[in-house]
Amino acid sequence: MLRVDLDKVVCPEFLGVNAVYHGFAFMPFQRERGMTDADAAREFGLISSIGLRLARTWYRPDWACGLDLHNAFDWQTVEMRAFYRWLEEMRTRGVSVALQAGWWCTRDTCLGREKPEPARDLPRFAEWVSESLHQLIEVRGFSNITHLVLFTEPVNYASGLLPDGVSQTCYYGAAIRVIHERLVADNRRHLVRTVGPNSGSTTEAFWVDTAAAEYGDCIDVLSWHSYNGHAFETNPPLEYAGWLNLVRQGMAKPGVASRSCWFDEYGANRPDETVRFTADYGNYLAQAVAALINGGCQTSLLWILMDQKYPGECTNTDSFCRGVQRWGLLPWPHDDLPDNRTPRPAWYAFGLMSRVLGGGAGHNTLWTSGEDDLHIAAVGQPAGQYAFLVVNASRAARRFDVGLNRPLRAPLARFTYDPATICPTPEAMLPGRDGEVLPAAAWTDTIPARGVRLYQTGELLVD
Repeated sequence: MLRVDLDKVVCPEFLGVNAVYHGFAFMPFQRERGMTDADAAREFGLISSIGLRLARTWYRPDWACGLDLHNAFDWQTVEMRAFYRWLEEMRTRGVSVALQAGWWCTRDTCLGREKPEPARDLPRFAEWVSESLHQLIEVRGFSNITHLVLFTEPVNYASGLLPDGVSQTCYYGAAIRVIHERLVADNRRHLVRTVGPNSGSTTEAFWVDTAAAEYGDCIDVLSWHSYNGHAFETNPPLEYAGWLNLVRQGMAKPGVASRSCWFDEYGANRPDETVRFTADYGNYLAQAVAALINGGCQTSLLWILMDQKYPGECTNTDSFCRGVQRWGLLPWPHDDLPDNRTPRPAWYAFGLMSRVLGGGAGHNTLWTSGEDDLHIAAVGQPAGQYAFLVVNASRAARRFDVGLNRPLRAPLARFTYDPATICPTPEAMLPGRDGEVLPAAAWTDTIPARGVRLYQTGELLVD
């Protein structure tokens, strides 16, 4: 039997099933390749349709200062004005934003110079971070910017030269300390919660315990990630167990479990789009989400929600083709691919999880217990409502029973992602309600092979 304790909270502030989604829709590097306002409007409509709660977006100093960090800041550049438009669209749709404090460490901190000089560059970089929050939040009112992500994978590799005799981790620590102190001095530290160290592609949550112990005042939310590529090399694949282990590796480190924690990127990086474009990828993502919820994460951020055109024309083995990264659940509408208006099948599984499980004020995750190839996650929602996720990891349909520690007071609406029958269309509409469970302390159901089931009480978010 699958079990849920409605009174035992795992994470008291659940932010939802979220994604990396860059604020590029109005950027000149997208417009030059054909992106239109109509394309952007469709993109934003799809964001609304899945009820996305939080987007982590690219943000770097070159948008305000060009090719040199020490140029005067200009907050009315084409790029900044394009970014304001995107932020307004997110605010209108109730989407919170996790803003990058730069992308590369050390490269962004010494933009325009070959090699960083900490005494010169770090104060200027921190000034850019602080002034960005002033311009975006205090001047323009984008209070939906709630988090500041302190670089991307900054302790994993050197993205640029280092000062002589300084390690990558020491430089990162110095950078975030200077940022923190500048925000405190400018009375802006309270505007956002900081997120780091974003240690990447790691099975050991590298440096997260150091971040907790030595930089706990600089970092509010601890984060790490992996792409679990090894799961495809085992038989059967690790899937749920692999993701759960990746969370527990971090949570087991000293000082971590007592803090808010994000799994800030995830997905399948091997064998590449041959996995991500399949209907079964929806089940794979659902197993990851269930594990990350049950492991205690405040949120998980899929890499990436939709294919996006980045600056430049990069083509590489990381699914980039002429600057478009083909990692998403939706194609970029002007990529060199057929049928660019139709989502990939996993869009429907991810969309249902995002929409039904919810996130934000009044949401918390609950203790659950699965069995064999059946996994369950549960979310308490405002006004005494609940949502449940059940995932079938097996290749056969399964009958299952769910037992609660006390009865529900309202019926459950049921929604299903079946990889065998999902039929993507350009409208990208999520599957509607296909059943109901009456109020009780237990229920029985059958789930398709590699299927995903969502259940929800209260006012329906999907119908």
